[in-house]
Amino acid sequence: MREEMIYNPDFYQLREYMLQTMIRIISENKKSKANGILFLGDSITEWYNLEKYYPEIPIKYNSGIAGATSESLRWICDEAVIKYHPHLIVLMIGINDFGNTNMRSPREIVSNVQILLDLMQRNLPNSKVLLVETLPCDEERAGWLAGKKMRSNKMITVLNEEYEELAKILSGVELVKTFKSFFDEEHNSIYSAYTTDGLHLSEAGYMQLTRNIKPILQKYIDNEV
Repeated sequence: MREEMIYNPDFYQLREYMLQTMIRIISENKKSKANGILFLGDSITEWYNLEKYYPEIPIKYNSGIAGATSESLRWICDEAVIKYHPHLIVLMIGINDFGNTNMRSPREIVSNVQILLDLMQRNLPNSKVLLVETLPCDEERAGWLAGKKMRSNKMITVLNEEYEELAKILSGVELVKTFKSFFDEEHNSIYSAYTTDGLHLSEAGYMQLTRNIKPILQKYIDNEV
């Protein structure tokens, strides 16, 4: 998120493409139907083709914002989530917080996520949340070895452990475990077939993500019938 900035001691910067995405999200919430499924997160969510992977779900919305962090999602919670009135929210966030600008600790990320969950649940008391684990990365291409100071698979593992504890104490929140199915232990990296650049997902990666999420998501849909 630094781009051409020479000096930036932990000041998050909005970018043009993010604002364009936010405008689209706001425009869509004005014509949205209630009680759908809403996906919220960063670029991995924004580039998730919901029509392709969830054709059986008639009402679904994508509020992913490339470049988003656990903090910045709080700023647009009303427009990106609450005004859609979903009955189920799929949240995956955290990897950008480990970048070379914010460099947040897992505890700080979880604190932001807890505030975000509180905003959503108090405004949408009947809605449920699937909190998806943060995926591993290729450290050489997209982690600390590439200059992303805090981004390592060890830190991501700690974050997911914190997410698991958070889900235990919050009603209406269920953890979706994804890290293990994406992690190549031999190479301490995301499986190469699942990524395009060491961070973002390939088609095979999105297929695996869907296999992780869909059974749990379907359980909530079936309970609504």
